[in-house]
Amino acid sequence: MYYTMPIFKVFLFLSFVIVCFFPTLIVLSFDFISFDEKSLITQVFYELGIALAVLGALLMIFRVLTNYDFESVFIKQKFLSGFLKGSLIGLILLLCCTGLAYLNGNVSFTLGEISIPLFLGYLVYYMIVACFEELLFRSFPLRVFSERYPAAIAIIISSLLFGLAHLGNESFNWLAMTNITLAGILFAVFILQKGNLSWAIGLHFGWNFTQGTLLGYQVSGNDSPGILLAKPLGESYLSGGDFGIESSIFCTIIMLIVIAFMLFKYKIEPIYENEISDESAETTTE
Repeated sequence: MYYTMPIFKVFLFLSFVIVCFFPTLIVLSFDFISFDEKSLITQVFYELGIALAVLGALLMIFRVLTNYDFESVFIKQKFLSGFLKGSLIGLILLLCCTGLAYLNGNVSFTLGEISIPLFLGYLVYYMIVACFEELLFRSFPLRVFSERYPAAIAIIISSLLFGLAHLGNESFNWLAMTNITLAGILFAVFILQKGNLSWAIGLHFGWNFTQGTLLGYQVSGNDSPGILLAKPLGESYLSGGDFGIESSIFCTIIMLIVIAFMLFKYKIEPIYENEISDESAETTTE
């Protein structure tokens, strides 16, 4: 029961997410409002609906499990500074992946066509995507897995779930699964090291926005107009192919280097160890 409790808690949380997403699903399914399935407005509405569903699920789980709150699941003060720093890191990492592909002759760029309103729309869209995916996979789930399992196990479980969530994306393959899982590990390591979700949200946003809106790559197999237009060249395991740079071996190399650096420089401790230490100290004092 001790080791299965996190699984039960996460299952309960995901059940709340599904319940909270029903209003958005009803609007999209029954044509109360006419939506163009391929329009950015529809995508923003859909992602916003999921983001609100996840927030609603968190509020519900906090009512049921009263020992958790927003601060306990890494949603703390100084959100903006962590978000901005994380966004810069995400931008740099994506440029490094693209730079390796470009130097190896696996991508070429032409000038894209994107209007200012569309640019701003995708700015908002990728912010929402980063917020909801980090809240869904690395807020409450990472927290409860870290209570019972070693940090490495908690990170791997949440990251594998993150990778598997992309199974339905166009042109998904084993390398894309590997890289998205590695991205999840990187985000989780930042969260546990910084103790704040804002860094991972920023990193996630900077990665996607740079990949899609700045460089014009496919983002996890999805079309995204950009200032530039990336054209993959050569073998797909080098260029990323139709899935985007996230399906390139260069992406694998960069993320492994950064993850290794973070683990070498910082000690990532499971949360429950700190709580056990605190409880022991209180018992000794009494």
